[in-house]
Amino acid sequence: MSVTGGVPTPGSLTRGKPTLCIINFNGRNILPVSLPAACALADRFAAILLLDNGSQDGSAELAETDYAPLTVVRLGQNLGAGGARNAGLRQSTTDLILFIDNDVALTAGCVDNLLAAMAERPQAALAAAAVIYAHQRDTVQYDGAECHFLGLQMLLDEDKPLATLDTAVRPVGSIVTCCFMVDRSRLPAGEFFDESFFYMFEDHDYGVRVRLLGPEVLSVPAAQCFHGKGTEGLSIRQLGTYSSRRVYYIVRNRWLFLLKNFSLRTLVLLAPLLLIYDLAQLLISLKKGWLREWAAALRWVLGHLPSIVRERRRIQARRRTPDREILKGGRIPFRAELTTSRFERFARACLDTLASTYWKCVRPLI
Repeated sequence: MSVTGGVPTPGSLTRGKPTLCIINFNGRNILPVSLPAACALADRFAAILLLDNGSQDGSAELAETDYAPLTVVRLGQNLGAGGARNAGLRQSTTDLILFIDNDVALTAGCVDNLLAAMAERPQAALAAAAVIYAHQRDTVQYDGAECHFLGLQMLLDEDKPLATLDTAVRPVGSIVTCCFMVDRSRLPAGEFFDESFFYMFEDHDYGVRVRLLGPEVLSVPAAQCFHGKGTEGLSIRQLGTYSSRRVYYIVRNRWLFLLKNFSLRTLVLLAPLLLIYDLAQLLISLKKGWLREWAAALRWVLGHLPSIVRERRRIQARRRTPDREILKGGRIPFRAELTTSRFERFARACLDTLASTYWKCVRPLI
């Protein structure tokens, strides 16, 4: 499940300026916003790469024609966001790499503050920027992430007024890959994004896994970028609801994440509430007509159990950080679009109360 091969050796890498890697799939309509902002900062980068995931809309050709400081790396097919980032890890010749999505507009302060945070924290391998809504620039979309004990990603400072944001650098337990910097010289050897996630959770899995293996993961609120409308056909901000594809990957990839990364002791201690949560998820799937997606997710996990177990053994053998230092309690991070009726909101409140109470009881044992 992990990607291997083709990585520059440590002695061949250079420090100093980072490489900027932009992940792209069919981004013709949004690249004219993000690419000018990136190219305006060309002097801050050793190179700018557009990692194109087999786009069919002419976006790669647009980038080659209109944005001279940029090099297009054609991956030939859609490898998913994690696969494209792995290509960036293989292709870049610098220790430091700044990854952004194709709907992100960088600022000079974003680059400089990420570099400063990495320089000041020698134990940090990953550092994420604060992400600001492009259409609402006084509001933080999120500022780093943590790992909820149910395996979900908890976005920090979500929808918080920008004027009230605390800009102190802080260690966190997960990462959102909309805009983040990596120092490969500090990464555990051989750790890449798990391409089997394809979409959703691949960033959460990577951030938590890096943290489990020892290095720090940082949130850098002073490093700020502007985030556009998201992936066409998948983003809730575009669709206003969950696509069937999104449902499938959310269900499947959470199970994959839990099975790989949580210790056996943690899984046993959390088993009662994990079962209750998954029963609630099944009931929601039945109510909203997503049973086919839920069943397909289950079939995939069962069919891939041997490879999941192998990857689990590899991670657990290398881990240095216990679950109790990473997992967090608090409200279950549902999106508002998932609980629209009065009954659904009531059920969510009950589940939140149960989860909070259970976590208080079980956390000292983890």
